Amino acid sequence: MRNVILNPTKQIARKINRTIEQHYQPHVKQALFVFTTNFGDHSAYKMSLDTFPAIGSSISTMMVSEIPTPDITKQQYILMLFSIYKHWPTLPLVLRGYTPKQVRWFRQKFGTRVFSEHTTVDWWKNIK
Repeated sequence: MRNVILNPTKQIARKINRTIEQHYQPHVKQALFVFTTNFGDHSAYKMSLDTFPAIGSSISTMMVSEIPTPDITKQQYILMLFSIYKHWPTLPLVLRGYTPKQVRWFRQKFGTRVFSEHTTVDWWKNIK
């Protein structure tokens, strides 16, 4: 089929997955940090791939995506996050700046690899 127009959410998810694929190290404890910035009129959905200092290494951060909020609706963003979550079965999703209620909602909808940044449990020790 020629000139097929894909859902922009799928295009963004594919781009993010390719970036993660380039920088993901399966034998290193890493997680995908998801957060939203609200600096003035320039709010954006951001994702970074982080390595943890808790395992004796320094923090390593790789910005995976930065999507301005006018470019994607909240529903599309949640569907895109779910697509990325399903694509990476061993990569935890850590929500930064979300309320405990929102994190619980994501855990109920997505699964057990969703965590809050303020979790007191050493969850990275249980990652395979």
